[in-house]
Amino acid sequence: MAALIATFIFVLVFVAISFHLLHETAAALLGAVAVFLVTYIGGSFVPDLHILSFDDAMTFVDWNVIFLILGMMIFMAVLAETNIFKWMAFQLYRLSKGNTWRLVAGLLLLTAVGSAFLNDVTVVLLLVPLSIQISVAIGIHPFVLVIPEVLISNIGGAATLIGNPPSTIVGSHIGVSFTEYLVNMAPIAVICMLAAMIVNRIQYRKEYKRSAKDVSPVLVEALASDSRIKNRSTLYKALAIAALTFAGFFVADFFDGMPPGVVALSGAVLLVAWVRPEMHKMLREVDWTTLLFFIGLFIVVGGMEKTGAIEWLATRVAIIAGESVKRAALLTTWVAGIASGIVANIPFTVAALPVADFLTETIPQAAESGIIYWGLILGADLGGNATILGSAPNIVALGLLGQAGFRLTFGRFLRDALPVTITTMVLASIWLLIRY
Repeated sequence: MAALIATFIFVLVFVAISFHLLHETAAALLGAVAVFLVTYIGGSFVPDLHILSFDDAMTFVDWNVIFLILGMMIFMAVLAETNIFKWMAFQLYRLSKGNTWRLVAGLLLLTAVGSAFLNDVTVVLLLVPLSIQISVAIGIHPFVLVIPEVLISNIGGAATLIGNPPSTIVGSHIGVSFTEYLVNMAPIAVICMLAAMIVNRIQYRKEYKRSAKDVSPVLVEALASDSRIKNRSTLYKALAIAALTFAGFFVADFFDGMPPGVVALSGAVLLVAWVRPEMHKMLREVDWTTLLFFIGLFIVVGGMEKTGAIEWLATRVAIIAGESVKRAALLTTWVAGIASGIVANIPFTVAALPVADFLTETIPQAAESGIIYWGLILGADLGGNATILGSAPNIVALGLLGQAGFRLTFGRFLRDALPVTITTMVLASIWLLIRY
């Protein structure tokens, strides 16, 4: 009985998030509260309704993920004040000298690197508004810049442990170090990024051929003014702490396996102590709704795991996979990719982790290579590119375009994103078969 109710609560939360019936944080917290109320009120009368106690729920919350994301958010809240990303994007515009493809390639590389080392959603928030301004100034449609940027943000985010939520969630769950993650995922992320750029160039070849002959001097001056570096002292301090923090990610294993969350939070606190920003203003920039969303979601999925619902699902998947580790890896990758394209990839990843655990424990050689987990990461990250609903950067970009007066429809995004998604998913599958 408890397993069925826990599953029902998760399905309701999943539907509410995926189809925007409720804000994702509200849906996740509502689901967590439902788990507790059924457990404590229903369980008092019918013991079989006991799903998950509060104390047990805290053990299902991956606090390493929470503190890792919190640390990076604090860091970005300080760094964003310097305008460094807008400045870099405008310099790329100047260096392109009217060559649209050169400009796009530069912006995509900046997006990929930023998404890998800072956070894909943050990079989209910083770069998309400027990209819209640049596209208007040079006379091309904003979709030509923004859609490839969104796709590359998801691909680039797969390269590192801190790049995007699915990577962080899975990496933290299996306790992989920053370096080990980088070695396993960065090569295929780079391959997929280059493939995506090739596909985009073919898709938008007519738009890329247009030269910037009718650039508005007024718009260019406005771009230049909006992209000036602010507070250089803060910028230099932030870059110094960033270098120290990223070095910490690489050497953390030498210090009794220090979790990435500790490294990220330590860097953020050092930066705050050195820069001394206005704390109330800085903390308002932290996306607390996302952190609460993760906590609520971990609790809801914990209820399914505690009651055995996920173990039942995992056994069904294991039957299909048989004893073939590569078949299981490909199944995980493509199921994750298709599901992440239809619904949000974050809740799917959290729900799929116990299934990946079961497959890894029961299929010979799976634990040795970790191939099931790598397949889950690639499927969730790359499959999230397929539709607007697939990942957070997609939804954020949709909102930013709408604010600027450009309506990106579900069909248009699907048309442009699907070729990139299929191409990168195929490459990821080949990589898994060869690499592991």
